[in-house]
Amino acid sequence: MTASRRCPLHPLPTAGAGLLLAVLLAARPASAGINLHNKCAFALGVYARSGSNPTYPYYLKPGAQQWLDFGPANLWPAGVIWASKSNNTNNGQATEIEFTIGGDMGNGLKQDFYDISLVNAYNHPVLVTPLNPPSVSGNWCGSPSCTISSLSGFCKLPNYLTGKDPACINKDGPGLVATTGTKAFKTACPKAYSYSKDDATSTFSCKWGTNYNVIFCP
Repeated sequence: MTASRRCPLHPLPTAGAGLLLAVLLAARPASAGINLHNKCAFALGVYARSGSNPTYPYYLKPGAQQWLDFGPANLWPAGVIWASKSNNTNNGQATEIEFTIGGDMGNGLKQDFYDISLVNAYNHPVLVTPLNPPSVSGNWCGSPSCTISSLSGFCKLPNYLTGKDPACINKDGPGLVATTGTKAFKTACPKAYSYSKDDATSTFSCKWGTNYNVIFCP
């Protein structure tokens, strides 16, 4: 059974979501998950994939939430989440939220890693926040976010706009060094990846078994 297939859906209603989520957390002592929350004024197609496994699509109306459950094993390697209001399944044209749930630290120890990546593009604002962190200190169980209010004003050469959402493509993001184009993304969102080696300020980690909120349009 693949990691993605350990993610059955448990929809959360908008009303009373906080109370229900607390009940869900209490009922999962051996596993954890990610709550997807659409706070945008429009519907979103939200997509989740682990590595090369199939992509799982979720349709979230404004205010809707969706729980991703990783089962008793509580593992989700090389996970990526993104969203589109035009049903664009190409994560290369979207803000990406990356997770490794239960990353191997050696000697039987595991830890979660997560980040917001603009290496490919930006299309929608997002906030990632741990729901039950043991402690918070800098990038340990921190809450990275990224909001760019005006894409038409922000997206200048060498970067460019594309698609129906639209998205600002980070032309130099996949490269190994910072450029004028990637620095524009870093200035706008200092806690997000702006190019592929932008690790020092952009990688977050937390205790294995932590639950997370991924909020679009926070």
